[in-house]
Amino acid sequence: MVKVIQDFIPRSNKNRPGNYMKPLYITVHNTSNTSKGADAASHAAFVKRSSTAVSWHYTVDENYIYQHLPLNENGWHAGDGRGTGNMKSIGIEICENADGNFEKAVENAQWLIRQLMTDKGIPLSNVVPHKHW
Repeated sequence: MVKVIQDFIPRSNKNRPGNYMKPLYITVHNTSNTSKGADAASHAAFVKRSSTAVSWHYTVDENYIYQHLPLNENGWHAGDGRGTGNMKSIGIEICENADGNFEKAVENAQWLIRQLMTDKGIPLSNVVPHKHW
C-alpha cells in the first residue's frame, strides 16, 4: 500500500471552487510533464499556487499519492467547464517524470482507483480517460 498525503489546495485559491460534488466518475490523466523532479510533491506545490487555474483530486508517483481536494468538492481538470467531467468526477494525475518509475506510478494509481471504486461505489465503466470529456 502506498502512502496517501493530504495536502489540500487553500480554500482561498480560485482553483478550489468549493462546489459540492457527489462523485460518479473517476477521470485518469497523465501529467504530460516529463521533466526530472516532476513528481507528486512537485505537482502538489504547483496546484497550491494562487496563480494555478486547474485542480484535481490526486497526483500519483512511484512513491506517494498526494490528495489536493476533498472528494466531496469538484476540481477543474476535465476541460468541460461545469459539465459532468469537472462536476461529478474525481481527477487523478499520474506522474511521467523522466527520473521516476512510470510503471510503479501506474500500479499505485490502479490501487487508488480500486479503493475509490469500492469506497464511492463507482463502477469500472465510469473510470475514464481525460479525453472522454
